[in-house]
Amino acid sequence: MLQSSTLTDNRQPTTDNYLAHRNMPIIIIGGGIHGISIAMRLLRDKPNAAQHIAIVDRHPKPLTEWRHKTVRQGMTFLRSPAVHHITPDALGIVDYAKEHNRSDELAPPYSQPSTALFWDYCNDALAVSGLQIPPMGHNIYYQFEVAKLRWDKGSGKYPFRLISTNNEGFRSRCVILAIGSDDCAYMPPEFTDWQRRYPDKIVHASQFSVNTTQNIGDGEKIVIVGGGLTAGTLAKSLSEQGHHVVLIARKQLKTEQFDFPPIWLGPKTLGEFASETDFQRRYQIIQENRGEGSITPDVMETLKPSNNVKIYSETYIRDIVCTRGLQVTTTRGIISDVSRIILATGYRFNLRRYGFLRELFQQYPIPLVCGLPKLDANLQFYPIENLFGSGTVAQLQIGPAAGNIAGANLAYQRFREKLIAHLPHTIHPYVDI
Repeated sequence: MLQSSTLTDNRQPTTDNYLAHRNMPIIIIGGGIHGISIAMRLLRDKPNAAQHIAIVDRHPKPLTEWRHKTVRQGMTFLRSPAVHHITPDALGIVDYAKEHNRSDELAPPYSQPSTALFWDYCNDALAVSGLQIPPMGHNIYYQFEVAKLRWDKGSGKYPFRLISTNNEGFRSRCVILAIGSDDCAYMPPEFTDWQRRYPDKIVHASQFSVNTTQNIGDGEKIVIVGGGLTAGTLAKSLSEQGHHVVLIARKQLKTEQFDFPPIWLGPKTLGEFASETDFQRRYQIIQENRGEGSITPDVMETLKPSNNVKIYSETYIRDIVCTRGLQVTTTRGIISDVSRIILATGYRFNLRRYGFLRELFQQYPIPLVCGLPKLDANLQFYPIENLFGSGTVAQLQIGPAAGNIAGANLAYQRFREKLIAHLPHTIHPYVDI
């Protein structure tokens, strides 16, 4: 149930779906890193805009999915440097660490914050900004799972309609899709049949937690498939718990500090990317620069000397059968008595997988390239006016950095002026249908 704001016209709601009567100029769908970062920056530029912005997310609190993901993997430090976080102040988390005597939680060489420090800093920033504690009686964050997003062109100042799974809703002038890839977990086709046969023993990393290793005893053998940071972090966490891990990757593992070259945050490279008119080529450039994943030096340093970790690079799985445990046949031989196989095979974003957008796809020919929308330079969907994208949604415009923390600021700079133009001087939130 949504938390209600103060009624400015003194009328009391008579039904549970009274928010369907509410006009909200700007709505951000997604309360993760990108959605919160955009709201923070907008409130910095327009401090009095709080009553004209709403963030909607299926979780009860902001950043819930990010928090769950780091806990599931056992991640202790972020990959991003300290200057990339949710607030506009580049040195905000560094100053916070100093003030709280936690500078030792900024790891060299780029002061990468610990996940605990980052989480505490975010909570403090949310409280100060008013995104978590409503300022002046106005809610900004709503637990609201979007079931339908409609756009009725020419229907007045509030052409967007958001309907929740509880049949609650908003009307809006401007909507930002700040959704990630969490609903687009990728399972390689060769694992589909095996996973169907052994659903409790073969799981995607998004469904596994190192803190709830159900049906896994002490010192069990676990196979992790993947060559990126998620695979490496899971291997590190599970081996430290005493499990025996076999990490299988199709290629040689790469060790990189970041998951894309930092030049993708600079104007020269972004300008060259923007000059490429072929969006299929843009997609290829993104894949070339992000590759199939890499592992940070600090995580790799813990894996190679570990007696509990075996690394099988340039290896393919040929078959999986279940006897007492799983028996995994690979191009390097057979691995027996495996308790669990974890597929750290990443995500493949596809906008069509989001059911709340179904009506928009039926009504409007939104062009996609490999599941990604072809947005304009302002990150606006074509042909829908004032529907913008941030995060993975914006990759074909922002480039390889789009889905990262730094990508939120790049996105905000693209549609900042258009957002501000939608903030009215006065507004009456409750109107008759």
